[in-house]
Amino acid sequence: MESYWNHNTAFHKELVADAKTRGGRVLDIGCGDGLLLQRLAPYAEQVVGIDPDEQMVERARTRLASIPNVKIISGDFLAMPAPSQKELFSTVICVAALHHMELRTALLKMRQVLAPGGRLLIVGLAADKSFLDYFISGLLVLPVRIMDRLHGGMQDIGVRIAEPKDSFREIRLASREILPGAAIRRRFYYRYVLTWNKPIIDSSQSGSLCPKRVHDG
Repeated sequence: MESYWNHNTAFHKELVADAKTRGGRVLDIGCGDGLLLQRLAPYAEQVVGIDPDEQMVERARTRLASIPNVKIISGDFLAMPAPSQKELFSTVICVAALHHMELRTALLKMRQVLAPGGRLLIVGLAADKSFLDYFISGLLVLPVRIMDRLHGGMQDIGVRIAEPKDSFREIRLASREILPGAAIRRRFYYRYVLTWNKPIIDSSQSGSLCPKRVHDG
């Protein structure tokens, strides 16, 4: 199956380069038709993709049928059983899927399945709610259209679409609460990138999975 370009695949190269430095097991949440899994597979011990859309899962299985270190799961990430210590992931990736889930529940789950010393990589969409949000999105309209033209246009692969509910500020606050030390920044194509390195000893995960709330100063 052929590759394609859109506002999500534009981030694949850097995601693969980042995951490559750790190898091990990689989880792609909301894997869609499996293009990112295909690109990750040569650099990982195992790549696992999960998606709730059965049609996308079948397309991913077709794409990846000849690659032995790939596992595709049809289902809801939030209902995914907690893995054993040996099954934790060195890299957890989520591209344009976080806004389909409840924000804090999803971040907690991602932290749970990530191995100590592992890295979480999220490419996400945020809702425009403040003047700053609308201003930045407005500035991007023309340059994004130019880049779309240079790449031959956006390619729609038939994935489910949902409008983001949480603003950039709300996502930043949630990440501060649940993923202490996480970095989040706005990026091109109306996206943000959130990265978090899980400590070798994750004190925030001892006891309850409900961290204390941190107020935005």
